[in-house]
Amino acid sequence: MPSPKFRLTCCLCGKLIPLNKDVQVLDAEWLRRFPHARGTFSCFTCVSRNFWLCKKPGGGYVEGHIPAVDEVTGELKPDADSINHLLTPGTHKGAVQAHPWSGLVQGAEEYLRHRAQRLAPGSPEGQRLHAMLAEWDARDSLPNDR
Repeated sequence: MPSPKFRLTCCLCGKLIPLNKDVQVLDAEWLRRFPHARGTFSCFTCVSRNFWLCKKPGGGYVEGHIPAVDEVTGELKPDADSINHLLTPGTHKGAVQAHPWSGLVQGAEEYLRHRAQRLAPGSPEGQRLHAMLAEWDARDSLPNDR
């Protein structure tokens, strides 16, 4: 059975991210600056419209700044502007597989459930994805307190 098709919505503008474009993946500094963001996947338009510098004109970082970290090594990256706070962009499937929680939030739940069924149950990725889906399901069953 082929994997389900899905469309991701941009975490900043809520529009569908074009299938023929890479998904831009935002880090914690983006989320600090845009607390309304729903997930971490953004369209290129939002990334290019929301450029900022990390340092104040007199020196030092803006208040509350979260340093840019290399997602592979975990080491601090050069940190000058918003571009340094983008993680590795990727295809829609690649982004969802690397960041499944954002995939759940932004439109790929059916795809991730399909993927979880096909992963080896004992594999680290399979265990991680099953645990994440269980957490997702538990959140849906909580009473709405608003």
